[in-house]
Amino acid sequence: MTSVLEMLRRHVARILLVGACSAALAACSTTGNSFDSSALRFIVPGQTTLTEAANLLNSDPTDVYRQLDGSAMARWSHKASMVTDAIYFNQELWLAFGPDGRFQRIVKSENLPLANVYEGGKRVDTLSTGTSTAPVDAAATPGVIHKPAVAYPLPQ
Repeated sequence: MTSVLEMLRRHVARILLVGACSAALAACSTTGNSFDSSALRFIVPGQTTLTEAANLLNSDPTDVYRQLDGSAMARWSHKASMVTDAIYFNQELWLAFGPDGRFQRIVKSENLPLANVYEGGKRVDTLSTGTSTAPVDAAATPGVIHKPAVAYPLPQ
């Protein structure tokens, strides 16, 4: 009798485990293609083609919108959601290519921290060589700001 109860208990536990795993997986979804935005700095205006950009990003674009003049707008997009939008990940990149098929500019970037740091393979967020890096004169900065502490009595 106890072995039958034990078998029944294990069977119910397995069914509950399979049900819980199925529910967890059903709450996950992804759209688009995952792409590597770290190579974005190697995409050079006037030089990089759409095929080269796709190779650098390790993914084909999700959409390519072609214009009558031969130019194109390519969109890379990757969205992942877990637990029905409780946890989500979203990256999107729009690149414009001219009539000659060469990269022109970044049209839009979403959740790509280094998208505007590089231009033509060079960092553009650093100080230029003409900017002075001399220390600030101590006389120009105010001294210690004194703010006395204030105490308030608590009601008893």
